[in-house]
Amino acid sequence: MQRPNLSDLIDQGRGIAPADIVLKGGRVFGLITGDPVETDVAICGDTIAGVFGSYEVWQVIDCAGQIPVPGFIDLHLHIDSSLVTPYEFDSCVGPRGITTAICDPHEIANVCGLTGIRCFLDASAETVMDIRVQLSSCVPSTTWKPRVPGFWRQTLCR
Repeated sequence: MQRPNLSDLIDQGRGIAPADIVLKGGRVFGLITGDPVETDVAICGDTIAGVFGSYEVWQVIDCAGQIPVPGFIDLHLHIDSSLVTPYEFDSCVGPRGITTAICDPHEIANVCGLTGIRCFLDASAETVMDIRVQLSSCVPSTTWKPRVPGFWRQTLCR
């Protein structure tokens, strides 16, 4: 599905243009209390455009008594420690509802250096799920401390 353009997304989210799809009567978790709150969810293309509003709509999906969840985010993991590639990881966890992963590829970084990190980044960019890669805090795995301030940050940012 093609991403909607920004003006359509904003107009549908504000309720001034009909949303592509509205999930009616479902409950979402309120950001303040964490309690479930009954509301409609407007969707533009493949993106949630708005909640807690009144929306004109092209297509309605009845979600009464249900809690719509767009996808789960795994906030910290080590794909490289699982001994599978980002592609294989994606095919294993995607069907279980995980749409985003924040990963720390410290093992591939320690073993293969920048080449390994670049390979991991390239593979992560080709997956269906959104894989975000953080800079590893334990690279390199050594007690040696460089005398140049910001040495590892500068190296990893290359």
